[in-house]
Amino acid sequence: MNQAKKYRKYYEALDLIGCKHVSTPRQIKNGTRVFRLPFKDAWNHDIDFATYESGYVRKICKVGYAPCYQINQTRKIKAHFQKIEDGIHAGFYRRRWSYTERVLIPGNGDRLEYLFNYIVRNYFKAKPKYGNIDMDMLNRCAKWSHGEFGFDTCDSDTQDYILKSLQ
Repeated sequence: MNQAKKYRKYYEALDLIGCKHVSTPRQIKNGTRVFRLPFKDAWNHDIDFATYESGYVRKICKVGYAPCYQINQTRKIKAHFQKIEDGIHAGFYRRRWSYTERVLIPGNGDRLEYLFNYIVRNYFKAKPKYGNIDMDMLNRCAKWSHGEFGFDTCDSDTQDYILKSLQ
């Protein structure tokens, strides 16, 4: 019951930020849920994400410029020896090299929570071009680009212009 409440909560949260549920009836029957962001990418294509019953969460690209890819978290698996159970080599061991595997998300509500957090983190938070913005940086920008003594001495339009140029 906890997963159902979590699913409903994050489904409504996705709806609030403008994501649409665009799954076909066949996808819903298979346990797949597809969500579309309210804006398009740089090539004017829709940005879709899907959660699968198997535990995967993927970004879906329908056009050939980029493949679909998984956004689940990963974990490193160290090299180890594995016993072969059947076939002509039964009883022997083989070496498994180090590799990375995806961490599957078992609950439907947990998958939707992970997708919501991923979308907010990567598409809705402002990322400044120049790292962390502090008062020293604002004062330098005001001095060099506008000839002012500091950020505090600028009028509000100039302050807005400086802040927008740094984001």
